[in-house]
Amino acid sequence: MHTSESISAILGNFSKLSPRIRHLNYAPQNCPNRINVRCSYITFRDGVPTFDEFVNVLAEHLTPFCLPRNEINDAFKDISPTDHVALGSASDRLNNKARSLFIRAKKGSNRSGEAGEIALYILNEWVLEAPQIVSKMYLKTNNNMPVHGTDGIHAKYDSESQKLLLYWGESKCYQSFSGALDAALTSIKDFIDEGHEQREIDIITDHYDLGELDDASKNAILEFLDPYSENSNERIAIFSCLLLFEDPYALDGDINGDEIEAAFAKELANVADKFVSSIAETLKKRGLEKARFEFFLLPVPSSQDFRDKFQARIGWPP
Repeated sequence: MHTSESISAILGNFSKLSPRIRHLNYAPQNCPNRINVRCSYITFRDGVPTFDEFVNVLAEHLTPFCLPRNEINDAFKDISPTDHVALGSASDRLNNKARSLFIRAKKGSNRSGEAGEIALYILNEWVLEAPQIVSKMYLKTNNNMPVHGTDGIHAKYDSESQKLLLYWGESKCYQSFSGALDAALTSIKDFIDEGHEQREIDIITDHYDLGELDDASKNAILEFLDPYSENSNERIAIFSCLLLFEDPYALDGDINGDEIEAAFAKELANVADKFVSSIAETLKKRGLEKARFEFFLLPVPSSQDFRDKFQARIGWPP
């Protein structure tokens, strides 16, 4: 199996989420080299963002985000497709375990229980077509893994360049766009300065989650991580960075409900344009001008409600 086909074989299908998350048709004219900027937003109903449904969608993806593919597959492999009771019971067990792992990992790191990491996981797989190749949330609670590091590890093989693209995930949710960006770049700068990339590569090598791929396919992927393999020179690291913020929701209250989604999308594009015009200089000041980035911009009505609603949805203890 070709490397690109191997990785695609473990990719999830997220097209069904389009009623909840819109991807803006945004193509900046002067985006700096090594940088891509993408915009998504929560869909509207009668002029109001479907925020609760969006949070529910994230909660429903907690299991594939937190648990390894083999564990999920093993839970269903001996159950008949027509045995709906057994299927439902197995699904409930997995969901409960995933919620428990997520809560324990977040409490262990003294971090809030926001769902930004899950949103980033979905966007990486859906938009970039780069599947998660390590269940870091699982490792944090099952292998006494240090908490610091990326918010997710994804990969994609680019057939045209014949390179393996590794995506280091970073998700930040703040009231302001500038606050989210500043926090993300600070974390990424620390990641680079403290040499965490090699640690993340070691995690992939020791704990990769490539589902039921055959050994030849797995070895072909792992060759890109082997410093003694020529393919290791064909590996490219990219920071996949999700910025969640509130800014575009401050729209003129006189806008008609039927027109508000279009007005919102236009305002989001304006925020992205300002970002694109300044990001090169921002990265240079931070010493990050040589890094590669995929920026996802995703507004939420309230950063605090985003945390509170998600915690309530997964049964986070008060």
